[in-house]
Amino acid sequence: MAIALLALYAVLSFSASLHKGPSFDEAEELAVGYNIWTHHDFRMESANGDFIKRWATLPYLVTKPTPSTTDNDYWRGAKAYRFGFEFFFQSGNAPEWLLMQGRAMALLVGIATGALIFWCARELFGALGGLFALVLFTFSPHMLAFGSIVSTDMSACLTTLGSTWCIWRLLHRVTWFRLAASVFFLGLLGLAKPTVMVIFPVAAILVIIKLAKGRPLEWQIGRPRTITSRKTQAEIFAVIVLIHAVGSWAMLWAHYDFRYAASPVPNDTAVIFRKPPVVDPIDPTVAMLMDWAGHVHFLPQGFLEGMRALLLSNDWRQSFMDGHWRIGGWTMFFPYAIFAKTSPALFLLIILGFVGWGLAHRPGFVARRHQQQLAVPPFYEGAPYFTLAAVYLASAMLQDVDIGHRHILPLYPVMYILGGGAMALLWPLAKTMTRIMSVVLLLWFAGESIALYPDYLAYFSPFVGGPAQGYQHLIDSSLDWGMDLPGLARWLKQNNPDQTIPVYLAYFGTDSPEYNALPKYNALPCYPDWRSHIAFGYGPGYYVISATLYESVYTLAFGPWNNEYEQKYQLCLRAMEAYEKTENDPALHAELLEQHPQKYWDEAFGLFAHLRFARLTAWLRHHKPTPDANVGYSLLIWRLGPDDLRSALLGPPPEIIDDPLKAETAPLSP
Repeated sequence: MAIALLALYAVLSFSASLHKGPSFDEAEELAVGYNIWTHHDFRMESANGDFIKRWATLPYLVTKPTPSTTDNDYWRGAKAYRFGFEFFFQSGNAPEWLLMQGRAMALLVGIATGALIFWCARELFGALGGLFALVLFTFSPHMLAFGSIVSTDMSACLTTLGSTWCIWRLLHRVTWFRLAASVFFLGLLGLAKPTVMVIFPVAAILVIIKLAKGRPLEWQIGRPRTITSRKTQAEIFAVIVLIHAVGSWAMLWAHYDFRYAASPVPNDTAVIFRKPPVVDPIDPTVAMLMDWAGHVHFLPQGFLEGMRALLLSNDWRQSFMDGHWRIGGWTMFFPYAIFAKTSPALFLLIILGFVGWGLAHRPGFVARRHQQQLAVPPFYEGAPYFTLAAVYLASAMLQDVDIGHRHILPLYPVMYILGGGAMALLWPLAKTMTRIMSVVLLLWFAGESIALYPDYLAYFSPFVGGPAQGYQHLIDSSLDWGMDLPGLARWLKQNNPDQTIPVYLAYFGTDSPEYNALPKYNALPCYPDWRSHIAFGYGPGYYVISATLYESVYTLAFGPWNNEYEQKYQLCLRAMEAYEKTENDPALHAELLEQHPQKYWDEAFGLFAHLRFARLTAWLRHHKPTPDANVGYSLLIWRLGPDDLRSALLGPPPEIIDDPLKAETAPLSP
């Protein structure tokens, strides 16, 4: 049954991915991974997801796609996203084939995560508990979504859970196999994601729990013996910590080819590291340690510079939550994300499971339990999962990278193990109504995912309006990761077959509209904004806007419309009107260009284009908050007429605040 559930998971996850284009990060992840294999170059996006980059691109070593050229500014300047775009769409490769190979490898990581969840729950609650937990994993929209996306997130689930589980088992029985497995998982965790730091407090707490409980330690290396002395156990654990440190350090160096220099041509000064877009001061102690590690070559240069780049930009991310904007983040962002993107059925199943676990220890249930020959684990045995969940959530709440629900994805395997597994304790002892309720909840949970196919990423709880209202609560990788251009092409083919209705597109993502054969469209401000600014007016037609840009995130005019934006918009509007009046009068036009060169007017139009788009989205948020259609719940579509556009662009501002900084938004750049 476990194998059948894992096979079903693989089919649901991978087949859904065939409907989707590359996520925002996938082209970059795959291009950088292939660049590591082919050029041994560790400058691009280093120290963040190197495990999945290497793993997902293993098939490329056999199929040998054409690598991106190293004779351009993208490679030399470590501009990873432009480098990835070139690899996918400008190097003669077939993007679907590149994506399919990488996602097939990512799927194996997802399957391994499901198998580990089953094994952990089975060890704790028995075979039935393992199956309950695996059912929750199999039909989880989050596990299905990220199971076939080349990203750091599923690998973080696998390695975080695997490390915690291995450490806990090692604290009770020391064997060569358990020691090797624990070191291996910790090494992979270090390469999977910077969340490796979370494992340190997790391991420390587990050691304290183990020593406080006073359970004996079984030593099975050499002469088997049982160690009861806390002091001796603590000494052994100290040695084990040292072994883990040395082992994971060696695995890190192995990934970097045992070479300090990140660049394959360290003497070429034109080949550089990517510069962080913003600078956030690093803690002086951390900076000093990193400088020392670089000076003595204790850690590879690529790892150190990658961590430095992450630390320099973490506190300055633009974020959005439930109608609010902020530079940085909120302490309650991830608890809210869990509430908004977790099925009520899962919450109820977890509660039901814990009720069953608690009742199974009561005297009245003990006799029935013995009749059923049901082993009930003490809460002590759930310590690694309780600890991992508490520490991971706490660390997520303390950091300021509030750009996606996926950053707390490793919490969900813990939910499945403890909630689903614990239900197995209640099932044999439960009455008919309790069993019916459990089955109904499981069907509800599974049914939500099946009904959402293939848009698993867009899952939102019915408590917040479901997927159709998701864009009003969370955006970016919580909903909108740039994967729905293929779906948009299909929608336009069906709803605008003769291409008589103009299309205006504001796209958040790194896929190529041109490659997806979208009809001729007018490019509104996008992110990344790689297009050149071409002057055009807004006319009636379909306005297709990514949810992230609709909420004015990653736009030049970030956040709600305010007085500063309105004043600059009116100035730009008058300037554009003055420029247009001279276009049919060469003498007047030449006089205008004498006052300001053409470059000035091009830059003015670029600013005007961003302000005009921001005013439109502000108008939509107030006057048409429900789109006429959507694709994958992430691309929002409105059919706007002349009156709509006149009201949006020339009428009174639909929303206006006095001070963007007090409103926790960023001021418009000069």
